[in-house]
Amino acid sequence: MSELRLLPAALTCWGALIALLLTRESFPAYAVILAVSVLILLLREHGQALFTGSVGLLVVGAGDVRRRVAEAFSAPPEFPAAVTGAPSVTSSGSVLLEVRVAGYPGLLPVFTEDPEALELGSGTPVTVAAGLSPSGRPGLGLLVANGEVTPVGEPAGVAAFAGAVRRAFAESVSAHVPGEHRGLIPGMTLGDTSLQSDMSTDLYLQTGLSHLSAVSGANVAVVTTTALLLCRALSLGPRVQVAAAVGALLAYVCLVGTEPSILRAAVTGVVGLVAVIASSRMQPVHALSVAVLVLLVVDPGLAVDFGFALSVAATAGIVALMPVIARPLMPAGLPPVLARALAVAIAADAVTMPIIALMTGEVSLVSVLANVLVAPAAAPVTVLGLLATVLSLVPGPWEVPVLWLITPLTWWIHTVARVCAALPLVSVAAAPATVLLVYGWVIAGLVSRRVLLTTGCVALGAVWLAWPSISSPTIDPGELHTATVAGEEDVGAVPAGTQLIIVEDARGEPADRPTVTRDGVPVLYPNRDGPVTLHRDGTQHAADGRF
Repeated sequence: MSELRLLPAALTCWGALIALLLTRESFPAYAVILAVSVLILLLREHGQALFTGSVGLLVVGAGDVRRRVAEAFSAPPEFPAAVTGAPSVTSSGSVLLEVRVAGYPGLLPVFTEDPEALELGSGTPVTVAAGLSPSGRPGLGLLVANGEVTPVGEPAGVAAFAGAVRRAFAESVSAHVPGEHRGLIPGMTLGDTSLQSDMSTDLYLQTGLSHLSAVSGANVAVVTTTALLLCRALSLGPRVQVAAAVGALLAYVCLVGTEPSILRAAVTGVVGLVAVIASSRMQPVHALSVAVLVLLVVDPGLAVDFGFALSVAATAGIVALMPVIARPLMPAGLPPVLARALAVAIAADAVTMPIIALMTGEVSLVSVLANVLVAPAAAPVTVLGLLATVLSLVPGPWEVPVLWLITPLTWWIHTVARVCAALPLVSVAAAPATVLLVYGWVIAGLVSRRVLLTTGCVALGAVWLAWPSISSPTIDPGELHTATVAGEEDVGAVPAGTQLIIVEDARGEPADRPTVTRDGVPVLYPNRDGPVTLHRDGTQHAADGRF
C-alpha cells in the first residue's frame, strides 16, 4: 500500500481548497486540514499525519494568498492582456475569450459582441476596454469582463508556432479530406475544433465522444507511449526510452500550445507514462497524487474546476478499476483486446458519470458503447495525425497519403456517433447518487463473475428506460411548463421552472441547429424555423430536416 502514501495529502489539499474557494474564508480550509490530521493521528500514523498536515498548510496557504490577491484586484476601464486558448461562441451569440492580466492570479473571462474576436489566436496581445462584474461561479478569481477586445500585436514564441501549425494542418485537412468527419482529424490531433460543424459537435456531446476532440491526458499518453515503444522496438536502452518519451511530450505541448488545459493534460498524461515505464519504482496512483499536488500548487482554482475533476477521476478510474473489471471479462469469452477496451470504458464512465450528472443533471446511456466501438481507431488517429501535422509543415503534399489512411478511421468514429445518437434513448436525467448506485451494482456484478446476469440486467434496464421513447418518441408541448415571449431578449426573464420557451419573433434566418438555454431548456422559434418537434431523448427535429 506504499503507493497510497501521497493520496491522503492530495485529497486533503483538494478538499481544503474547495472549502477555501467556496466559502472565500480561510478558517474552513484550515479546519479540513486539522480534522484530517487528527483523524490520521487517531489511526496511529504519526508520520503520515505530520506529512499531510505540513503539505496541506503549504498548498492551502499559497492558495489563500492568491485568493486574497484576486479579491483585491482592480483594473482601469482599459487594460492590456493576452489571449489564452481559443475563443468560443456562447449560446447567446457573444464571443467568450479567456485572457491573462498582469497582477490577476487566474484567467479573466471576457465577453464581447465583436465577431472578429473569434480570429484572435492564443497568445495574442490585446487591449480590453470592459467593465468588471462578479462572475457568480466559484474559482480563484470571481470577476468577468464585458466590453471590447482590440488586438495590439501578434502572438510570439511557442504560441505563434502552435498557431501556425494549427492553421497549416487545418488548411491541408480542409483541402484534401471531404465529409463531415474531417473535423475530427485536427480535433483529435491538436484539439482544434474549427472544422467541426455545430451538428457534429452536438453528436459527439450526446454520445460521450467529445473528449476525443480535446487535448487530454489520453492524447499525451498515446504520444509518449508511442515514442517509448518505438525505442523498445529499436532495442534502445531504458534511459533513451525515457528521454524519447519526455522529448515527445515536450514537442507535443509545443505543437498544441501551452494553455492551462493543455498543461493539465500533459501532467495527468505523465501518469499514464509512469504506468508504462516506471511502475516498479512509482505506482500510477502515487504518480497521480503527485500530479494533483503539483497542479493545485500551480493553479489552486483547479480545485473547483469540473474539467480537472473529470481528468483526475478518469485517470484514477482506469488505473484502479480497469484491471479489476477486465479480469472477469476474459473468462467470459471476450477477446483480451475487447475485454480491456470495455473495462476502460466502464471504469472511466463509472467515476466520471457522477460528476457529469452533478454538472448537467443527466448522463449518456450510449457513451460506453460508443467509446468501445471507437477505441481501436482513436489512438491511430492521434499518432497518424501528428505525423501528418509534421509533414504539412514541409513544402509539398507529403501529408496527403497519411490523411488518406486517417480518413476511414475518422469516418468510423463519426458514423458511430451518428448511429448511437439515433438510438431511442441517448441520455437520461439522473442524480449523482443514482449513478453511483447503478455503477456500483454493475461493477459488483462483474467482479463477482456474474457477467451474463449483469449484462442481462443492464439490457433490461436500458429497455425499460427507453420504452417511453420507443412507444412515444415525441413530447407534446402541452405536457410542459411553457413560457411564450415576444423576442429573444426576453428569454432570460422567463420564470423559474419553465420547461419550454417559445419565441414569437420571426426575424432572422432559420437556424441549422436546435436552440437551448444555458440550463438546457429548449427554445422554439415557430415563426422563424417552422414546425419543430421535441423528442424524449432531448433532441429537437425540424420538419424540413435542417436539424
